[in-house]
Amino acid sequence: MRAFLVAIDGPAGSGKSSVARAVAEKLGIVNLDTGATYRAVALLSLRDGVAPDDGPALAALAGRVELDGAGVRVDGERVPGDALRTPEVAAAASRVSTHPELRRVLVERQRAAARSLGGAVMEGRDIGTVVLPDAALKVFLSASADERARRRAAQTNREAELDRIREAMRTRDKRDAEREASPLVPAPDAVVIDTTGLSLEEVVERVVGLAAAARAEGG
Repeated sequence: MRAFLVAIDGPAGSGKSSVARAVAEKLGIVNLDTGATYRAVALLSLRDGVAPDDGPALAALAGRVELDGAGVRVDGERVPGDALRTPEVAAAASRVSTHPELRRVLVERQRAAARSLGGAVMEGRDIGTVVLPDAALKVFLSASADERARRRAAQTNREAELDRIREAMRTRDKRDAEREASPLVPAPDAVVIDTTGLSLEEVVERVVGLAAAARAEGG
């Protein structure tokens, strides 16, 4: 039986991680966070002293990363989520993710993880366009830069750094949108949801409704 796959894309702070987790729980399927694979490579690059512009070396690091419903493993060992969400790792992930060699390795691993399951919600920045172009449902979440910066500051207890977080997000948005390999854009058939001013529950219910409709249509 074909796996029921939901792709959720969006920029940093758009709410995709929280939405994906809640939607997966309501649908009774696994949530796969592809961003964690890029952050894992970034963490490895910082630890091992691999330059962020060395595409082949970064691709080799990617071969040590595995994705599953519980998160990521490096060399078979589970990596704690908080180790992947430091400002240093986030900044490094933005740089390493521009390399096509690295992306090719991780995309294959992400696809394999999704297709090994009966169903999955996969979140990232190029899921609907590159990783799972045949997903039954594709959703692209957006929000204003101010809203996204406020959310990220609250998530990380760094409200005093709001201006710096906002500027970092704008830099990341520009890099993601302009990169040659898998730029951050909605898939042509994605449902775009502006989450500015919406509660998590409101967004989740909308996506769950879209998923139910896609399932009913045989997605």
